[in-house]
Amino acid sequence: MLDPAQFFRINRRYLVALKSISDVVAYSNSRLKLKINNISDDDFLVAREKVKAFKNWLEGE
Repeated sequence: MLDPAQFFRINRRYLVALKSISDVVAYSNSRLKLKINNISDDDFLVAREKVKAFKNWLEGE
């Protein structure tokens, strides 16, 4: 029910909104770590198998 242009499932645990992402950092094992606005307590890691799709999503494809 969510707009796929605005939300992306980065792993089994988290769905993120495009407007909430403040930074994307390279992480170990070809994964990406996201920094989310106003949240610093948790690691938001993009699953390895979703990295390519996530990058395409960020670019608006």
